[in-house]
Amino acid sequence: MSKIKLLIGAFVLGLSSLLPGQRAWEGRYVAFNIANDILVLPVKTDQYFTSGLTLELGRIENTSSGLLANNRATHQRYWRLTQNIFTPKEIESSDLLTDDRPFASYFVISRGQAYHNPDLGFHLTSEWTAGVLGKYAMGEQAQNAFHNIVDFAEPLPGWRNEVKPDIILNYRLRLEQRYALGSRAALTTALDGRLGTLHTDVAPEVGFNLQLIRLSATKSLTFKTFVSGRFVAHNATLTGGPFNRDERFRDVIKPDVFVRTFGIDGFIDLNALRLQGGFRYLSREFVGGDSHMWAWMGVRVMPGRG
Repeated sequence: MSKIKLLIGAFVLGLSSLLPGQRAWEGRYVAFNIANDILVLPVKTDQYFTSGLTLELGRIENTSSGLLANNRATHQRYWRLTQNIFTPKEIESSDLLTDDRPFASYFVISRGQAYHNPDLGFHLTSEWTAGVLGKYAMGEQAQNAFHNIVDFAEPLPGWRNEVKPDIILNYRLRLEQRYALGSRAALTTALDGRLGTLHTDVAPEVGFNLQLIRLSATKSLTFKTFVSGRFVAHNATLTGGPFNRDERFRDVIKPDVFVRTFGIDGFIDLNALRLQGGFRYLSREFVGGDSHMWAWMGVRVMPGRG
C-alpha cells in the first residue's frame, strides 16, 4: 500500500507544481497509468504480467531539425517511475514452481528523451533505466494491497519464492517511421531494442493509427493498433538477474526466443486532459507457458493546453 500511496502522492505533487495559475501551455505534462490483467473482463486472470504502475513527468518543446524550413519538430524529455509485478499461473501455491513463471517485481526510474518530426514522419526515443529487481521493489506489498482494495484474493505465500534481488541497468532505443494515409490515418513501422540486466531484446513492429474524431487541434479521439515480434536474449523476470544469480530458475525456466504482441490503444484529448487506455495480447513467454492478456488505463494532464 505504501508504494501505491507514494506514486499517487507524487502524481498529485507533480500536478500541483504544474498548476501555478492560468497560463498558456509550456509543454509540461504529468501522466499516471495503471495496468492489470484483472481489467480484462470477464476473464479477470491474475497471472504472468499482473500489475503495473507508472508515473511520468516531462516537457515537450519545439526544436529545429536543420533539414526542413518551417518544420514542426519537437524534443521531449521525461522522468518516469515504474513498478511491474509478475506472478505464476498457480498463484496460490506456496511451493517453489519450476515449470511456471516465478514471482517477480521490479521498481525503476527512467530518464528519456524523444525527437519527433511530423513532416518527415520520423520519431526517435532514447531511454536509460536504473532500479531494483526482487523483494526491494515491494511487489508483494503492492499486490496484497491491491487485492485488499478489490477483495480479490488472500495474501499469497508464494512471494517467498520471488526471484533474487538484483540491480537493474538498461538502455532502450526506438526508431519509428510514419507513412501518412490521408489526413487522419497512418501506417507506422518501428524497431525497438533494449540492452541491459533487465531485458535484452529487439522487436520489429508494424502499426496503424486512425484519428476517428477531430473537433479541434486539442479535442480528438484517436486509436492506435500494432503487431510486434520480439526476439528475446534475456528476461530477468523469468530467470533472475545476472549479478545475484538465481540458480532456482536459471536454465530451468526457458524463455521463448520469439514473443508476439498485439495491442490496441485509445486516446481522448480534451484540451489539457487526455484519457487513455488499451489492451495487450502476448504469446507465451516461456516453454510450457500460455498466452496472456492485460489492459491499461491512465490520464495525462497538460496544464494550459487548449
